[in-house]
Amino acid sequence: MKYYEFTLVAKGIEEYQDPIVEIGDDLIDAGVDDCIVVMRNNAVLLDFDRESISYMEATLSAIKQIEKITKLVVISIDAGQYIGLSDAAELSDMTRSALSKYSTGRRGDGTFPCPYLRVSGKTPLYDWAEVSEWLSSKRIIENELAQNARITSKINTSLKIRNRNELEEIKSITNQLLAS
Repeated sequence: MKYYEFTLVAKGIEEYQDPIVEIGDDLIDAGVDDCIVVMRNNAVLLDFDRESISYMEATLSAIKQIEKITKLVVISIDAGQYIGLSDAAELSDMTRSALSKYSTGRRGDGTFPCPYLRVSGKTPLYDWAEVSEWLSSKRIIENELAQNARITSKINTSLKIRNRNELEEIKSITNQLLAS
């Protein structure tokens, strides 16, 4: 067993009169003693330090537990699916300058992943799972960090589809793309 640190982002504070106190009480009453509740920007952040056999098990069990115990709906694992180079630097314990050089081809072999969003802006956004996989393949970060980034990406996609009730529409679009 190992400890995994992660933060769940949840919505639903309108269901509470005093969200931090009431959510904290709900968690304490249920014996959840491995998270801290914080509010920022109209969202509830649940910072976990959970012991589990795997990162996947730790995150999924926390999501299920929070949604069963509270009136909250988990919307993501906060680790960034799409991130800027500053966030990538922080997550990978590198400098932004080093990542910038990789991203522009001034360092490395020129195969750094391309950005997904805000590509023509000053702060393009990259897929953290792809960036971490690339960094892992270059032995710059541990493979476990890249694996956890991929898991986070998949869980966040699943949460988004579930929360918006878009599974059938997503399946239809995916089938159309696969048929071309």
